[in-house]
Amino acid sequence: MGRRAQGSIYRASGSLYLSITLDRRRHFALSTCRSPEEAEVRRHVIASIGQKLKRAGKMSMADAICRHAASMDQANLPGILQLVDGIVGGTEQLAPTRPAETLKLSSAMTVREFGNLWTSNELANRHPGRVQSIDHAENTRRLAKHVYSIRFENQEIGDVPLDQFSLDMADHVLAQSSLPRGSVRHVAQCMLRLMNLAVYPARLLTSSPFPAKGWLPKANRLKERAYLFPLEEAAILACTQIPLVWRLFFGFCTREGLRRENAVTLEWSNLTLDLPGGAGHIDLDKTKNGRGGNWPLDPGTAEALRLWRTLCPSTRWVFPTEALPMYRRSRAGQPLSAGHAGLKLRECLLLAGQDRPKLFQRDANRIPIRAHDLRATFVTLALANGKTEDWVTRRTGHSSSIMLARYRRDAATIREHDLGWLVRLDQHIPELGNPSTQITPPGGRVRK
Repeated sequence: MGRRAQGSIYRASGSLYLSITLDRRRHFALSTCRSPEEAEVRRHVIASIGQKLKRAGKMSMADAICRHAASMDQANLPGILQLVDGIVGGTEQLAPTRPAETLKLSSAMTVREFGNLWTSNELANRHPGRVQSIDHAENTRRLAKHVYSIRFENQEIGDVPLDQFSLDMADHVLAQSSLPRGSVRHVAQCMLRLMNLAVYPARLLTSSPFPAKGWLPKANRLKERAYLFPLEEAAILACTQIPLVWRLFFGFCTREGLRRENAVTLEWSNLTLDLPGGAGHIDLDKTKNGRGGNWPLDPGTAEALRLWRTLCPSTRWVFPTEALPMYRRSRAGQPLSAGHAGLKLRECLLLAGQDRPKLFQRDANRIPIRAHDLRATFVTLALANGKTEDWVTRRTGHSSSIMLARYRRDAATIREHDLGWLVRLDQHIPELGNPSTQITPPGGRVRK
Protein backbone atom coordinates (compact mmCIF):
# COMPACT_ATOMS: atom_id res chain seq x y z
CA MET A 1 0.00 0.00 0.00
CA GLY A 2 1.26 3.50 -0.80
CA ARG A 3 2.28 6.01 1.78
CA ARG A 4 -0.55 7.73 3.66
CA ALA A 5 -1.27 11.24 2.42
CA GLN A 6 -0.09 13.79 5.01
CA GLY A 7 0.59 17.02 3.18
CA SER A 8 2.34 20.21 4.28
CA ILE A 9 1.39 23.87 4.49
CA TYR A 10 3.46 26.59 2.86
CA ARG A 11 3.15 30.25 1.97
CA ALA A 12 3.63 31.72 -1.50
CA SER A 13 3.09 35.39 -2.40
CA GLY A 14 1.45 35.92 1.00
CA SER A 15 -1.16 33.15 0.57
CA LEU A 16 -1.46 29.74 2.24
CA TYR A 17 -1.18 26.58 0.16
CA LEU A 18 -1.35 22.85 0.76
CA SER A 19 1.07 20.44 -0.91
CA ILE A 20 -0.17 16.85 -0.69
CA THR A 21 0.32 13.56 -2.51
CA LEU A 22 -2.90 12.04 -3.86
CA ASP A 23 -2.51 10.18 -7.17
CA ARG A 24 0.50 12.51 -7.58
CA ARG A 25 1.77 15.62 -5.85
CA ARG A 26 -0.93 18.29 -5.84
CA HIS A 27 -0.94 21.92 -4.72
CA PHE A 28 -4.16 23.56 -3.48
CA ALA A 29 -4.76 27.23 -2.65
CA LEU A 30 -6.33 27.52 0.83
CA SER A 31 -8.07 30.72 -0.15
CA THR A 32 -10.52 30.79 2.80
CA CYS A 33 -7.98 29.96 5.53
CA ARG A 34 -6.91 33.10 7.37
CA SER A 35 -4.19 31.65 9.60
CA PRO A 36 -1.68 28.75 9.70
CA GLU A 37 -3.86 27.15 12.37
CA GLU A 38 -6.91 27.13 10.09
CA ALA A 39 -4.74 25.80 7.27
CA GLU A 40 -3.49 22.98 9.48
CA VAL A 41 -7.07 21.92 10.30
CA ARG A 42 -7.89 22.00 6.58
CA ARG A 43 -4.82 19.89 5.83
CA HIS A 44 -6.10 17.13 8.12
CA VAL A 45 -9.55 17.27 6.49
CA ILE A 46 -8.16 17.02 2.95
CA ALA A 47 -5.72 14.27 3.91
CA SER A 48 -8.65 12.31 5.38
CA ILE A 49 -10.69 12.81 2.18
CA GLY A 50 -7.79 11.63 0.05
CA GLN A 51 -7.28 8.53 2.17
CA LYS A 52 -10.98 7.59 2.07
CA LEU A 53 -11.16 7.96 -1.71
CA LYS A 54 -7.94 5.99 -2.13
CA ARG A 55 -9.22 3.06 -0.06
CA ALA A 56 -12.47 3.12 -2.04
CA GLY A 57 -10.68 3.15 -5.40
CA LYS A 58 -12.09 6.58 -6.27
CA MET A 59 -8.84 8.46 -6.82
CA SER A 60 -10.07 9.82 -10.15
CA MET A 61 -12.32 12.13 -8.11
CA ALA A 62 -9.69 13.11 -5.54
CA ASP A 63 -8.22 16.17 -7.23
CA ALA A 64 -11.56 17.85 -7.93
CA ILE A 65 -13.05 17.08 -4.50
CA CYS A 66 -9.94 18.06 -2.54
CA ARG A 67 -9.54 21.26 -4.56
CA HIS A 68 -13.15 22.11 -3.74
CA ALA A 69 -12.58 21.34 -0.05
CA ALA A 70 -9.48 23.55 -0.06
CA SER A 71 -11.34 26.61 -1.37
CA MET A 72 -14.67 26.42 0.51
CA ASP A 73 -15.64 28.12 3.77
CA GLN A 74 -15.29 26.18 7.02
CA ALA A 75 -19.06 26.20 7.49
CA ASN A 76 -19.55 24.22 4.27
CA LEU A 77 -17.02 21.47 5.01
CA PRO A 78 -19.50 19.09 6.71
CA GLY A 79 -21.46 18.95 3.47
CA ILE A 80 -18.48 17.84 1.41
CA LEU A 81 -17.47 15.28 4.06
CA GLN A 82 -20.98 13.86 3.89
CA LEU A 83 -20.73 13.76 0.12
CA VAL A 84 -17.40 11.90 0.30
CA ASP A 85 -18.92 9.34 2.67
CA GLY A 86 -21.75 8.91 0.18
CA ILE A 87 -19.33 8.40 -2.72
CA VAL A 88 -17.33 5.87 -0.71
CA GLY A 89 -20.53 4.09 0.36
CA GLY A 90 -21.95 4.03 -3.15
CA THR A 91 -24.97 6.24 -2.43
CA GLU A 92 -23.57 9.33 -4.20
CA GLN A 93 -22.34 9.38 -7.78
CA LEU A 94 -21.45 13.03 -8.36
CA ALA A 95 -18.49 14.98 -7.04
CA PRO A 96 -19.08 18.69 -6.18
CA THR A 97 -16.72 19.73 -8.97
CA ARG A 98 -16.47 17.27 -11.77
CA PRO A 99 -13.05 16.14 -12.94
CA ALA A 100 -11.85 18.36 -15.78
CA GLU A 101 -11.29 15.51 -18.19
CA THR A 102 -14.95 14.36 -17.94
CA LEU A 103 -16.56 17.80 -17.64
CA LYS A 104 -19.03 18.54 -20.40
CA LEU A 105 -18.76 22.08 -21.70
CA SER A 106 -21.89 24.15 -21.12
CA SER A 107 -22.75 27.78 -20.54
CA ALA A 108 -24.41 26.63 -17.30
CA MET A 109 -21.12 25.40 -15.83
CA THR A 110 -19.80 27.62 -13.06
CA VAL A 111 -17.10 30.24 -13.33
CA ARG A 112 -14.94 28.08 -11.04
CA GLU A 113 -15.43 24.98 -13.18
CA PHE A 114 -14.50 26.77 -16.39
CA GLY A 115 -11.61 28.50 -14.64
CA ASN A 116 -10.30 25.12 -13.48
CA LEU A 117 -10.50 23.86 -17.06
CA TRP A 118 -8.25 26.74 -18.09
CA THR A 119 -5.73 26.65 -15.23
CA SER A 120 -5.42 22.85 -15.31
CA ASN A 121 -4.50 23.15 -19.03
CA GLU A 122 -7.39 20.85 -19.89
CA LEU A 123 -8.76 23.62 -22.13
CA ALA A 124 -5.39 23.71 -23.90
CA ASN A 125 -5.61 19.93 -24.39
CA ARG A 126 -9.08 20.29 -25.91
CA HIS A 127 -8.07 23.18 -28.17
CA PRO A 128 -4.44 22.66 -29.16
CA GLY A 129 -3.04 25.58 -31.10
CA ARG A 130 -5.83 27.84 -29.83
CA VAL A 131 -5.06 27.80 -26.11
CA GLN A 132 -1.50 27.67 -24.85
CA SER A 133 -0.44 25.19 -22.18
CA ILE A 134 1.51 27.16 -19.56
CA ASP A 135 2.31 27.19 -15.85
CA HIS A 136 -0.88 28.60 -14.29
CA ALA A 137 0.28 28.70 -10.65
CA GLU A 138 -0.18 32.47 -10.37
CA ASN A 139 -3.48 32.49 -12.29
CA THR A 140 -4.78 29.70 -10.06
CA ARG A 141 -3.84 31.64 -6.93
CA ARG A 142 -5.33 34.91 -8.14
CA LEU A 143 -8.62 33.38 -9.23
CA ALA A 144 -9.03 31.34 -6.05
CA LYS A 145 -8.17 34.18 -3.69
CA HIS A 146 -9.55 37.24 -5.45
CA VAL A 147 -12.38 36.01 -7.70
CA TYR A 148 -14.00 32.67 -6.80
CA SER A 149 -14.30 33.37 -3.08
CA ILE A 150 -15.69 36.92 -3.42
CA ARG A 151 -19.40 37.18 -2.63
CA PHE A 152 -21.75 39.19 -4.82
CA GLU A 153 -25.42 39.44 -3.82
CA ASN A 154 -25.08 36.53 -1.34
CA GLN A 155 -23.38 34.16 -3.77
CA GLU A 156 -19.75 33.30 -4.31
CA ILE A 157 -18.69 34.36 -7.79
CA GLY A 158 -17.01 30.98 -8.30
CA ASP A 159 -20.47 29.34 -8.06
CA VAL A 160 -22.12 31.68 -10.58
CA PRO A 161 -23.09 30.02 -13.90
CA LEU A 162 -20.77 31.14 -16.65
CA ASP A 163 -23.54 32.79 -18.68
CA GLN A 164 -24.62 34.85 -15.64
CA PHE A 165 -21.23 36.36 -14.91
CA SER A 166 -21.59 40.12 -15.38
CA LEU A 167 -19.56 43.27 -15.69
CA ASP A 168 -20.95 44.37 -12.29
CA MET A 169 -19.44 41.25 -10.71
CA ALA A 170 -16.07 41.95 -12.27
CA ASP A 171 -16.13 45.56 -11.06
CA HIS A 172 -17.12 44.32 -7.59
CA VAL A 173 -14.06 42.02 -7.56
CA LEU A 174 -11.70 44.86 -8.46
CA ALA A 175 -13.24 47.11 -5.77
CA GLN A 176 -12.43 44.71 -2.90
CA SER A 177 -10.19 46.19 -0.21
CA SER A 178 -8.45 42.79 0.09
CA LEU A 179 -7.12 43.09 -3.47
CA PRO A 180 -3.68 44.74 -3.46
CA ARG A 181 -3.48 47.69 -5.84
CA GLY A 182 -0.49 46.11 -7.54
CA SER A 183 -2.60 43.05 -8.41
CA VAL A 184 -5.70 44.79 -9.81
CA ARG A 185 -4.64 44.61 -13.46
CA HIS A 186 -3.45 40.99 -13.12
CA VAL A 187 -6.79 39.86 -11.67
CA ALA A 188 -8.69 41.85 -14.30
CA GLN A 189 -6.65 40.18 -17.04
CA CYS A 190 -7.53 36.75 -15.63
CA MET A 191 -11.27 37.48 -15.71
CA LEU A 192 -11.04 39.03 -19.17
CA ARG A 193 -9.09 36.07 -20.54
CA LEU A 194 -11.54 33.61 -19.00
CA MET A 195 -14.55 35.23 -20.65
CA ASN A 196 -12.77 35.56 -24.00
CA LEU A 197 -11.97 31.84 -23.92
CA ALA A 198 -15.61 31.08 -23.12
CA VAL A 199 -16.54 32.93 -26.32
CA TYR A 200 -13.81 31.31 -28.39
CA PRO A 201 -12.61 28.63 -28.74
CA ALA A 202 -14.98 27.10 -26.14
CA ARG A 203 -18.05 28.71 -27.84
CA LEU A 204 -20.06 28.66 -24.62
CA LEU A 205 -20.98 32.35 -24.79
CA THR A 206 -21.98 34.43 -27.78
CA SER A 207 -20.24 37.51 -26.40
CA SER A 208 -18.10 38.61 -23.49
CA PRO A 209 -19.60 40.74 -20.70
CA PHE A 210 -16.60 43.07 -21.02
CA PRO A 211 -16.55 46.04 -23.42
CA ALA A 212 -14.12 45.81 -26.31
CA LYS A 213 -12.01 48.70 -25.02
CA GLY A 214 -11.53 50.78 -21.92
CA TRP A 215 -12.33 48.35 -19.11
CA LEU A 216 -8.94 46.82 -18.38
CA PRO A 217 -7.13 48.93 -15.74
CA LYS A 218 -3.94 50.59 -16.85
CA ALA A 219 -0.68 48.84 -16.13
CA ASN A 220 1.09 49.91 -12.95
CA ARG A 221 4.01 52.20 -13.45
CA LEU A 222 7.17 50.13 -13.18
CA LYS A 223 9.13 50.92 -10.05
CA GLU A 224 12.89 51.02 -9.93
CA ARG A 225 14.32 47.65 -8.92
CA ALA A 226 17.65 46.68 -7.50
CA TYR A 227 20.34 44.30 -8.70
CA LEU A 228 23.52 43.06 -7.06
CA PHE A 229 27.02 44.24 -7.77
CA PRO A 230 29.47 41.35 -8.24
CA LEU A 231 31.25 42.10 -4.96
CA GLU A 232 27.95 42.09 -3.04
CA GLU A 233 27.04 38.70 -4.46
CA ALA A 234 30.54 37.40 -3.67
CA ALA A 235 30.12 38.51 -0.05
CA ILE A 236 27.01 36.34 0.31
CA LEU A 237 28.83 33.29 -1.07
CA ALA A 238 31.70 33.76 1.37
CA CYS A 239 29.51 34.24 4.47
CA THR A 240 29.48 30.93 6.35
CA GLN A 241 26.75 32.21 8.70
CA ILE A 242 24.35 31.63 5.80
CA PRO A 243 23.31 27.98 5.23
CA LEU A 244 25.28 26.45 2.36
CA VAL A 245 22.18 25.44 0.41
CA TRP A 246 20.90 29.04 0.32
CA ARG A 247 24.28 30.35 -0.90
CA LEU A 248 24.30 27.74 -3.64
CA PHE A 249 20.71 28.57 -4.57
CA PHE A 250 21.36 32.31 -4.81
CA GLY A 251 24.65 31.77 -6.66
CA PHE A 252 23.02 29.38 -9.12
CA CYS A 253 20.17 31.81 -9.91
CA THR A 254 22.58 34.71 -10.42
CA ARG A 255 24.82 32.77 -12.82
CA GLU A 256 22.19 30.89 -14.83
CA GLY A 257 19.26 33.35 -14.96
CA LEU A 258 16.50 30.92 -13.98
CA ARG A 259 13.22 32.04 -12.52
CA ARG A 260 12.94 31.30 -8.81
CA GLU A 261 10.23 28.66 -9.31
CA ASN A 262 12.32 26.77 -11.89
CA ALA A 263 15.44 26.92 -9.74
CA VAL A 264 13.83 25.79 -6.50
CA THR A 265 12.26 22.74 -8.16
CA LEU A 266 15.41 21.83 -10.11
CA GLU A 267 16.14 18.09 -10.07
CA TRP A 268 19.44 16.31 -10.53
CA SER A 269 17.90 14.63 -13.58
CA ASN A 270 17.81 18.09 -15.24
CA LEU A 271 21.60 18.32 -15.03
CA THR A 272 24.45 16.63 -16.89
CA LEU A 273 27.63 17.33 -14.93
CA ASP A 274 30.13 14.80 -16.32
CA LEU A 275 30.77 16.07 -19.84
CA PRO A 276 34.34 16.09 -21.21
CA GLY A 277 36.56 18.82 -19.80
CA GLY A 278 34.39 19.26 -16.70
CA ALA A 279 31.57 20.93 -18.63
CA GLY A 280 27.97 20.86 -17.42
CA HIS A 281 24.59 21.13 -19.12
CA ILE A 282 21.06 21.96 -17.96
CA ASP A 283 17.90 20.73 -19.67
CA LEU A 284 14.47 22.01 -18.55
CA ASP A 285 11.30 20.43 -19.93
CA LYS A 286 9.05 23.40 -19.25
CA THR A 287 9.27 26.97 -18.01
CA LYS A 288 6.71 29.69 -17.30
CA ASN A 289 6.27 30.54 -20.99
CA GLY A 290 5.39 26.91 -21.79
CA ARG A 291 8.67 26.14 -23.53
CA GLY A 292 11.67 24.20 -22.32
CA GLY A 293 15.27 25.31 -22.37
CA ASN A 294 18.80 23.94 -22.42
CA TRP A 295 22.27 25.48 -22.36
CA PRO A 296 25.84 24.89 -21.11
CA LEU A 297 26.33 25.73 -17.45
CA ASP A 298 28.86 28.29 -16.31
CA PRO A 299 32.06 26.28 -15.62
CA GLY A 300 32.17 27.39 -11.98
CA THR A 301 28.51 26.45 -11.53
CA ALA A 302 29.06 22.98 -13.01
CA GLU A 303 32.03 22.31 -10.71
CA ALA A 304 30.19 23.64 -7.65
CA LEU A 305 27.23 21.36 -8.39
CA ARG A 306 29.51 18.36 -8.84
CA LEU A 307 30.96 19.00 -5.38
CA TRP A 308 27.52 19.67 -3.93
CA ARG A 309 26.13 16.43 -5.37
CA THR A 310 28.46 14.44 -3.07
CA LEU A 311 27.04 16.29 -0.04
CA CYS A 312 23.41 16.87 -0.97
CA PRO A 313 21.02 14.86 1.23
CA SER A 314 18.56 14.39 -1.66
CA THR A 315 19.01 12.23 -4.73
CA ARG A 316 16.14 14.09 -6.42
CA TRP A 317 16.19 17.80 -5.52
CA VAL A 318 19.24 19.97 -6.10
CA PHE A 319 18.15 22.37 -3.33
CA PRO A 320 16.30 20.21 -0.78
CA THR A 321 14.81 21.28 2.53
CA GLU A 322 16.88 18.66 4.36
CA ALA A 323 20.04 20.61 3.50
CA LEU A 324 19.05 23.32 6.00
CA PRO A 325 20.67 23.08 9.45
CA MET A 326 17.17 22.99 10.91
CA TYR A 327 14.11 21.95 8.93
CA ARG A 328 10.56 20.96 9.66
CA ARG A 329 9.87 17.25 9.43
CA SER A 330 6.73 18.01 7.42
CA ARG A 331 8.94 19.50 4.70
CA ALA A 332 11.14 16.41 4.38
CA GLY A 333 11.40 15.20 0.80
CA GLN A 334 10.53 18.65 -0.59
CA PRO A 335 12.64 21.38 -2.20
CA LEU A 336 13.40 24.62 -0.38
CA SER A 337 10.33 26.70 0.41
CA ALA A 338 11.06 29.84 -1.59
CA GLY A 339 7.86 31.80 -0.90
CA HIS A 340 9.89 34.27 1.17
CA ALA A 341 13.15 33.97 -0.75
CA GLY A 342 13.30 37.75 -1.21
CA LEU A 343 13.20 38.32 2.54
CA LYS A 344 15.82 35.60 2.97
CA LEU A 345 18.04 37.27 0.37
CA ARG A 346 17.86 40.61 2.18
CA GLU A 347 18.65 38.92 5.51
CA CYS A 348 21.65 37.22 3.90
CA LEU A 349 22.91 40.51 2.48
CA LEU A 350 22.90 42.04 5.95
CA LEU A 351 24.62 38.99 7.43
CA ALA A 352 27.30 39.38 4.78
CA GLY A 353 27.75 43.05 5.68
CA GLN A 354 26.11 44.41 2.51
CA ASP A 355 23.77 47.27 3.42
CA ARG A 356 23.68 49.47 0.31
CA PRO A 357 20.48 51.52 0.86
CA LYS A 358 19.05 50.98 -2.63
CA LEU A 359 18.86 47.22 -1.96
CA PHE A 360 16.38 47.77 0.89
CA GLN A 361 14.51 50.92 -0.12
CA ARG A 362 10.72 50.76 -0.43
CA ASP A 363 8.75 53.87 -1.45
CA ALA A 364 6.57 55.20 -4.25
CA ASN A 365 9.39 54.84 -6.78
CA ARG A 366 11.35 51.77 -5.70
CA ILE A 367 10.94 48.29 -4.24
CA PRO A 368 13.59 46.36 -2.28
CA ILE A 369 15.58 43.61 -3.94
CA ARG A 370 13.68 40.35 -4.45
CA ALA A 371 14.77 36.84 -5.31
CA HIS A 372 13.53 37.50 -8.87
CA ASP A 373 16.11 40.28 -9.10
CA LEU A 374 18.88 37.71 -9.11
CA ARG A 375 17.61 37.02 -12.62
CA ALA A 376 17.80 40.75 -13.33
CA THR A 377 21.36 40.74 -11.97
CA PHE A 378 22.22 37.94 -14.41
CA VAL A 379 20.82 39.79 -17.43
CA THR A 380 22.37 43.12 -16.44
CA LEU A 381 25.85 41.70 -15.86
CA ALA A 382 25.70 39.50 -18.96
CA LEU A 383 24.85 42.46 -21.22
CA ALA A 384 27.49 44.60 -19.49
CA ASN A 385 30.12 41.96 -20.22
CA GLY A 386 29.38 41.67 -23.92
CA LYS A 387 27.03 38.67 -24.05
CA THR A 388 24.65 38.66 -27.00
CA GLU A 389 20.87 38.80 -26.79
CA ASP A 390 20.71 35.23 -28.09
CA TRP A 391 23.06 34.02 -25.35
CA VAL A 392 20.93 35.71 -22.69
CA THR A 393 17.51 34.65 -24.01
CA ARG A 394 18.56 30.99 -24.31
CA ARG A 395 18.90 31.04 -20.54
CA THR A 396 16.11 33.38 -19.49
CA GLY A 397 13.43 32.51 -22.06
CA HIS A 398 12.71 36.19 -22.82
CA SER A 399 10.89 36.31 -26.12
CA SER A 400 11.68 39.84 -27.30
CA SER A 401 14.32 42.54 -27.33
CA ILE A 402 11.81 44.84 -25.63
CA MET A 403 12.07 42.83 -22.43
CA LEU A 404 15.86 42.99 -22.45
CA ALA A 405 15.85 46.73 -23.17
CA ARG A 406 14.84 47.34 -19.54
CA TYR A 407 18.28 46.17 -18.43
CA ARG A 408 20.47 48.03 -20.91
CA ARG A 409 20.71 51.27 -18.93
CA ASP A 410 21.96 49.45 -15.82
CA ALA A 411 24.28 47.33 -17.97
CA ALA A 412 25.87 50.50 -19.36
CA THR A 413 26.48 51.71 -15.79
CA ILE A 414 28.14 48.41 -14.84
CA ARG A 415 30.32 48.65 -17.94
CA GLU A 416 31.38 52.23 -17.14
CA HIS A 417 32.39 51.23 -13.62
CA ASP A 418 34.20 48.16 -14.99
CA LEU A 419 32.70 45.96 -12.27
CA GLY A 420 33.25 42.78 -14.28
CA TRP A 421 31.54 39.42 -14.01
CA LEU A 422 30.72 37.18 -11.06
CA VAL A 423 33.33 35.16 -9.16
CA ARG A 424 33.51 31.42 -9.78
CA LEU A 425 30.88 29.70 -7.67
CA ASP A 426 33.04 26.69 -6.81
CA GLN A 427 36.02 28.78 -5.71
CA HIS A 428 34.30 31.43 -3.61
CA ILE A 429 32.18 29.24 -1.32
CA PRO A 430 34.61 28.28 1.47
CA GLU A 431 33.16 24.79 1.94
CA LEU A 432 33.68 24.04 -1.76
CA GLY A 433 36.64 26.07 -2.91
CA ASN A 434 39.19 25.70 -0.12
CA PRO A 435 40.90 22.31 -0.06
CA SER A 436 41.92 22.85 3.57
CA THR A 437 38.32 23.32 4.69
CA GLN A 438 36.73 20.26 6.22
CA ILE A 439 33.54 19.53 4.28
CA THR A 440 30.86 17.65 6.18
CA PRO A 441 27.40 16.77 4.88
CA PRO A 442 24.71 19.31 5.80
CA GLY A 443 21.71 18.43 7.92
CA GLY A 444 21.51 18.49 11.69
CA ARG A 445 18.58 18.98 13.97
CA VAL A 446 15.05 18.48 12.74
CA ARG A 447 12.41 20.91 13.89
CA LYS A 448 9.31 18.88 14.64
